[in-house]
Amino acid sequence: MRVEPLKTDYTMWKLMAWTGPVFFIGFFFMWGLLADNFPPMAASASPQEMWQHYKDLQFEIMLGMSVCMVLGSCYITFGAAVSRVMRRIEGQEGMLSNLELMGATITYCPIVVACGIWLTTAIQIDTLSPDAVQFNYRLGWMIIDIAYMVTSWQIIAAAVIFLRDQREKKLVPAWVSWWGFVTVASFFPVSLIPFFETGPFAFHGMFNFWIAFPTWYIWIVSMSIFIIKAVNRIEIEDGAAVAKDTRTGSALPASR
Repeated sequence: MRVEPLKTDYTMWKLMAWTGPVFFIGFFFMWGLLADNFPPMAASASPQEMWQHYKDLQFEIMLGMSVCMVLGSCYITFGAAVSRVMRRIEGQEGMLSNLELMGATITYCPIVVACGIWLTTAIQIDTLSPDAVQFNYRLGWMIIDIAYMVTSWQIIAAAVIFLRDQREKKLVPAWVSWWGFVTVASFFPVSLIPFFETGPFAFHGMFNFWIAFPTWYIWIVSMSIFIIKAVNRIEIEDGAAVAKDTRTGSALPASR
């Protein structure tokens, strides 16, 4: 009895790939613009200034952070799409595609925890002291920033595999993979944020915010675009392979 191969659900692949844009667009508007994190409040702001910031933007922060806690999960599904495309290059038993998926999944954890802290601070602003608000605000930044190595492993795994792609036209262009290494390098100075309240290495500073965050965002946007295209290309490749096998199979009986 002939066993039919399992069909590939390209629709689900595409759906997962499109959650990449959902994540970076939603996060840009809800976390960055609505909650007023472009630019973020300075690490050097006084407790009273931080309290007033949350008081003045209480609704905006509540709405932005609550939506980000939900939309942040799209980073997991985006990582699943990247991982599945990587397997077409690495093979089903490869470790790096699993590492990429794990990195994307765990990246959601500091995002949801930090946003949850900022959300709760906004909800409770009238009952919190300025010192408590400052503590919560800084705590969120420590969590969301210094957990960068989890995301770094995700990016490194993807970069290595896509550079190994032997296709004449790679599924993900080499420049995206090399930009991934640039992104990872830009993360390392983030480890300095506990030691600086002013200057480029503070969490609101030129390097650790205005370079590290946009660098990561460029990687996410670029990877999302090419993963969406890659799924379409893989579907076409598989269709061509099936058509070729069908023609070959139909020709065998006539040649015997």
